[in-house]
Formats: sequence, structure tokens, C-alpha cells
Amino acid sequence: MRGVVAVATVWCFTASPSGAIVVDLDAAAVKQAIEDGKKMKDEELKTISTRFGANLKEDICGGGGAIRTKTVTLNRLGGAIARNPEQAEQDKAKIDEQIHKILEAKVLRIEFDFCGDTADFAEGATATLEQGGKMIKGEMAKPDRAKKNEKGPAYRGKIVASFPYSSFDPNAVTKITLFPPMGDAMSWEVDLSKIR
Repeated sequence: MRGVVAVATVWCFTASPSGAIVVDLDAAAVKQAIEDGKKMKDEELKTISTRFGANLKEDICGGGGAIRTKTVTLNRLGGAIARNPEQAEQDKAKIDEQIHKILEAKVLRIEFDFCGDTADFAEGATATLEQGGKMIKGEMAKPDRAKKNEKGPAYRGKIVASFPYSSFDPNAVTKITLFPPMGDAMSWEVDLSKIR
């Protein structure tokens, strides 16, 4: 049986004074998230704290994940606007459309990185959220194409699980579990109220 290990990609989120994942952002919150992103350096956008599990810089196959929220996605959009303001001005209609799409999103995405022995090792992986005994199964996207790994298992790649906001409490302590197609399941307890 081939071993499979999961880890997650680092995505960036700024600390929020109030915490908690905000599902319905008003116009002021949208503007603030974009402005915050404009002020962030690229390194800050890569190190925002929505990571759970192993530190990828120390252990690329140690297991973990990153939670993508609307606020952080807007932060990243603000960073992209700040890097090229002239282009952003020309593409204003596209940016407005992107913002609308972000706000209309009905799902929370959690991105995992996998390590495994074959190029198709992530096919068939599943993930769940558990809150107070309630189990919510994620809808899995097609895994990214696996890349060669220098150390440990031969390959690494990404896969994203989506969970409808209506199916879970975005402010509760949550057990996130990843079920690789081969090997043991991995679980992490995450307090969603600490993530924005």
C-alpha cells in the first residue's frame, strides 16, 4: 500500500479584531478588505494566518490546510490592484465583476496539498467538517496536476474541498478531516471564530 500524506497550501489572511468568518460582507467591509490588501506586501499576503497543521516551510508533507474566505480573497485582490493600478483602472469592469462573484459565493473552500507515490495519488480524496456531532461532506474539485517532489513521497499536488456556508456554523470550533484515497485519515481542530 502506497503512503499518502496531505498538507495544505499557504494562503494569506490578515488578523481580524473581531475574528470569525464573515459570510455576508457589506459595502464598507468590502472596501476595507480591498484597501487592507493594497497596503500588504507580497510576503504578508503569503503568510496570513488561516493555516492549520504543519508549517510547510519546515515539513512540506506534514499535513494541514488553508481556509479561503471572502475577506482574504478580497485582500488578495487588493494586493493585485496595488501592484498594477493602471491595469486595474483599465479592467475596472472585470474587477467589479470579480468582487460580485466573490460576494455571491455560497461555499467556503479549504485547500489541501497532498504528497504521494504516484501522479494520480489525490484522485478520490474526500474531506469533511464536523461540528457538535454533525458531519458535513465537502464537494471535491479535480486535483491539480501533481508535481515531482524532491524529498519524501515522489509527488505533491493540491485539491480543494467546498462546503456550503448554509451547512455549518462559521464561528464554531470545527474538526476538519481529510481522507486520502490511500493511507490514514488526518484531522485538525480549528476554531473558525479566529479566522476571518
